[in-house]
Amino acid sequence: MNATTPPDGHRPDPPPNETRLESWGEIASYLRSDVRTVQRWERTSELPVRRSHVGKISSVYAYRSELDKWHLERQPAVEHTENPKNPDALTNQAQTDSRQDFDKGKKFAQFWQLAMMAAAVLAIAAGVHYYPIIIGHFWPTKPTAGKIRLFVRPFANHSGDPEQGQFIRGLTDEIIAQLGRLDPAHLGVIAATSSELLAAKSIDELGGLLHVQYILEGSVRRSGTQVRINSELIQVSDQTHIWADSYTGEMSDISGVQEKVAVAVAKQIHVALPLSLNTPIKVDPAAYDAYLKGRSFWASRDLAKSIDAYEQAIRDDPNYAPAYAGLASAYLLVGQVPNDGMPPMVATPKAREAAQHAIQLNPSIAEAHCVLANIAMSYDWDFTTAESEYQRAISLDPNYATAHEWFAHYLIVRNRLPEAQKEMSYALELDPFSPLFNAARAETFYYARDYDAAISHALRTLEQHNFVLVRFWLASAYREKKMYPQAIAEFDQMRKQSGNAPAMLMAYAHALAVSGDAAGARRALSELEQISRSRYVPALYFTAIYTGLGENNTALMWLEKAYAEHNDRLIYNGVEPLADPLRAEPRFRDLLHRVGLP
Repeated sequence: MNATTPPDGHRPDPPPNETRLESWGEIASYLRSDVRTVQRWERTSELPVRRSHVGKISSVYAYRSELDKWHLERQPAVEHTENPKNPDALTNQAQTDSRQDFDKGKKFAQFWQLAMMAAAVLAIAAGVHYYPIIIGHFWPTKPTAGKIRLFVRPFANHSGDPEQGQFIRGLTDEIIAQLGRLDPAHLGVIAATSSELLAAKSIDELGGLLHVQYILEGSVRRSGTQVRINSELIQVSDQTHIWADSYTGEMSDISGVQEKVAVAVAKQIHVALPLSLNTPIKVDPAAYDAYLKGRSFWASRDLAKSIDAYEQAIRDDPNYAPAYAGLASAYLLVGQVPNDGMPPMVATPKAREAAQHAIQLNPSIAEAHCVLANIAMSYDWDFTTAESEYQRAISLDPNYATAHEWFAHYLIVRNRLPEAQKEMSYALELDPFSPLFNAARAETFYYARDYDAAISHALRTLEQHNFVLVRFWLASAYREKKMYPQAIAEFDQMRKQSGNAPAMLMAYAHALAVSGDAAGARRALSELEQISRSRYVPALYFTAIYTGLGENNTALMWLEKAYAEHNDRLIYNGVEPLADPLRAEPRFRDLLHRVGLP
């Protein structure tokens, strides 16, 4: 023990009834490190480990509150020294699992997926200690006054089968969604991404970070065709366990079992139930498993695997509406920037068909309406229908965070930037630690041309989430402030890490061009042309590079091709700073009118 570390008898008493961590292994797990590292921290950095002695036998233990305080005080010195949950190791595993994408865009599909996974790993590795420091930047507005707020801790796997982990994560997400639909005017439920990232936090920490009044936790045991959910509701203010129950049912009635849990919780926290609950949907167990896999792959943006899983779910149960809605979301994104896995004219009709089928089976499925809103906006250029569908999706499920994020993008395109910021604030209220939503917040600042705010928010987010889109908007803001060395360095790093993904190569080439390095820009342009011979590359990417080079006529020729492709980012040109050199061109103004922009 370090000579300056007070002996156990001189340490202040821990909070009453606080559970102890009873071994080096538990202490290391709590700190997201390995045993050797935490033992070294005890020797060199005063890690508050206590010892108990029985005869000649000595054992170690620690209290979470003391570890939290220690880590918060010493974070700058030790946070990044060692991280045994190595993102590189995770990367290697994910690369092993990844398969070739639809249009030979495999490297960027992997890069995008790994960035999503690494963001979660780094957020968890940072631990509870950093969140209070940056919460104000992740949560620009206070939670809606008067709302009860609930955190659902990911359910524990009591099946004795590690392979059930994905099923149980998906089941937790489904329960979160069910709870969010019960009484959205009075109940706010923290979304699944933040739930998983904050899973290890104590009750006190969750209350302080998220302003939640209740925490739901429990376990799941699945055996054969049956599933058992044990649930417990905890009141944050005094940490009392106010309700607990168990629910057992057949896998074919899984939605009914989830609904029983949700209704019981609603009754305990005194929120209103809908006048009429939906009749639980019977689903083939194999279809439900495939559906949960599709959701998991979609969340990590492995869209090829997501599509395969959803299609398998539909083969197993052709009447399962959520699988069609999920398939619609996956096809939509695979045809959009920066995924570029299919041309929009191939992917979008598939997305539309799946969404419409989902609504035929279940008119109240918010995800499908959200997809149709996105299609109306980005492909049909029908903004009236898009806004109507977004409002419909949000009215059906006000706690559906993705609907708020996508609607914020609609408001950006319509140049309603204050409304877009408000909508992003609501999405972040529901899911404050989502790396994707925080990237969208930085993007919103970028389009408002508040580049300093975009940089500030991106840098703070990157301290916790090493997420590619956050870095993209950081670099874009640098470029607009004419901080060209910083912008080029960021874009170059993303380009290399993604294996020259077209979106990243485009951004790199454009930054070189506007910085005055025309030769470097043309070399990157040549690389992009070479890539386009073997896979789909959006025409809009060439527009951006030629605009940066000052070759407006060529840029406008490529812009017409982007119009023919129905590229989803075309409608951003009304507010996109990259397009400023073209604004005086009559052909550019005409194209904006053709896509419904003023």
